[in-house]
Amino acid sequence: MARSHDAHSTLRALATYGEAILEAHLSNGNRIPDADENLGLIETLEHHRLVWRIGESEDLQLKKVLVQFLDHITESDRRRFASEQVDALWRQLNELFDEYKAAKQKSALSDIERLEGEIKECLADVIEDIRSATDAFSSYINTGFTYITDLELRIRKNEQVIERAGRLITLFDSFRIRELADQAGSDAFLKRLLLKHLPATLEECQKNLSYALNQLRILLVRMREDQRLSRLIGAFEAHFVTHRGFVPSIDHLDLEACPPELNTVSPFLMRSFGDIYDPADDLELIELAASARTLPPEAPVNTGARAVEAVDFDIDGETIQEEEDPVDSAIEELIQTVIEGGLGRGELRASEALAATGLEIDRASWLQAIVSEVETLSRNDQQYIELTYHQEPDAVFPDNLYVYDLTLRNPHVR
Repeated sequence: MARSHDAHSTLRALATYGEAILEAHLSNGNRIPDADENLGLIETLEHHRLVWRIGESEDLQLKKVLVQFLDHITESDRRRFASEQVDALWRQLNELFDEYKAAKQKSALSDIERLEGEIKECLADVIEDIRSATDAFSSYINTGFTYITDLELRIRKNEQVIERAGRLITLFDSFRIRELADQAGSDAFLKRLLLKHLPATLEECQKNLSYALNQLRILLVRMREDQRLSRLIGAFEAHFVTHRGFVPSIDHLDLEACPPELNTVSPFLMRSFGDIYDPADDLELIELAASARTLPPEAPVNTGARAVEAVDFDIDGETIQEEEDPVDSAIEELIQTVIEGGLGRGELRASEALAATGLEIDRASWLQAIVSEVETLSRNDQQYIELTYHQEPDAVFPDNLYVYDLTLRNPHVR
């Protein structure tokens, strides 16, 4: 009876503070700020052991079991956001699953045969809609949006298509193999459909979508470059209309007074991932792994017998504690201050922080150490720190940018 009472009490607490808990899960990285307005929420969740924290100065974190529950109940919303049609078919398919399991329990053979046909047909519709949604991007790649004459509208259409591709990625992520296995249970018919046909379709569509996204991004960069060239040509044309004797020539170009827009190259970063499960990529992955590290030559093995010297062990159990690096300590304290909101709405220059510490370390090593420490943080902590690079182009090679300082701030502090 006490167990039932505790369960009802926990469910009532979740219902009472449901909005605040959902806000912490969706917008605050599962963190609950230790503020006065959250005292009631914090006391209730601590009473039901649904939050945790290690240090007294840290914000409370929702427990893993509650986070998994929130992921599960918001999954249908992510699928609905990705594709209304697929979401409607999937809900219909879940209803057929329930009817099929009920018919299996009652051994209603005619109903089982009828429901198997309906489930196959509905799942075929889901697979067809997923393939159609993915194949639609091939037409955009083949046409290159040439049916749109205005270049700015063409760029906007390309950005919209990339956004739609992001929704499809959300759709693919909503189908999880573990949950499909739980839905199938031990039924051989459902296992064949949910653990063979549907995952195979999702894997095929994910590969096609990744290729389409890459091509669309390349096309978007090319169109933006065409847009800049068109504006440059338009500026020359407008200048020629005003000055009829104007003739553009490289001999008359003053490189020192050249506008930065015409003398800099914007970076274009692309991340690629090898498919470790695809045998076609084995050779490329082997070459990549071989070039990543070279092993030192092995020392010759001495097969001759030699006497083993006596080894003295420390019987007192004495331990020597390694001294902590002051640079690492200073950087950890600096980053923790920014994450916890110690700067408020302000920001801090890395060079000013170095001057305040009094450490004897060059600025380049200090900046690199800060960037390396931020990259090792967890994803939840990285969202509470923002780095702004202060850089300047090289005088001889303007494409090379030199970072001379960093600015640290917490984007979540308002």
